[in-house]
Amino acid sequence: MKIDTKPIDVAHKEGRDFLLEHEALKIFESVGLTFPPNALVNNTKDALSFAKKVGYPVVIKAMSPQILHKSDYKAVIIGINDDNELKAKFDDMSKRLAKYDLVGILIEKQVKKGTELIIGMNIDPTFGPVVAFGIGGILVEVINDISFRLCPTTKERALRMINEIKTQKMLNGFRGLPPIDRDALAEMIVKVSQLAIDLEDYIKEIDLNPIIANEDGVFGVDARIILKKK
Repeated sequence: MKIDTKPIDVAHKEGRDFLLEHEALKIFESVGLTFPPNALVNNTKDALSFAKKVGYPVVIKAMSPQILHKSDYKAVIIGINDDNELKAKFDDMSKRLAKYDLVGILIEKQVKKGTELIIGMNIDPTFGPVVAFGIGGILVEVINDISFRLCPTTKERALRMINEIKTQKMLNGFRGLPPIDRDALAEMIVKVSQLAIDLEDYIKEIDLNPIIANEDGVFGVDARIILKKK
């Protein structure tokens, strides 16, 4: 499978050391990682057309090279449930954040509630690319329950990573949530670890947080790639 590296070329030309989320999605989806249906749009007509196709609820996110941490700018709105709400929220976001050179607004089908996880990658100064897995979302820094492997890893080793974290109760079905699909999650870990090797000359850090595991599968719902200095 050919990796789509065009977003990296664009970022380098613009002098950026990070990809916008819609750019990162192109790379992740080109290697088979699973994300909810999504599209980059620039007007309410296209946003409404997308929502009609995939169904509500949807999420919208502002895409700008000046906005790396979207929560700091209130650049993410979840739980949009109908056309009127989408139009109002889309117009408000477009006007409120216009000064940040928006390249568009990413609209996604909202994923059902599930267990929030994280898969990441960074460069260890001694061992090189290392893949990480653990409990994600807002709990990632509170719980700090993470396992690591050198890249690339295998599915067997990825399954061991999943089994190593201490919060197994959250993976086995917690407070009415279904048990996670460990095979699908392990395959995602393997793909991230291989991507780190395939693009080792370009990528400094990968952050998929959160990944949501629910009865429909395992989905990345926020994606970040930091690039090495060119």
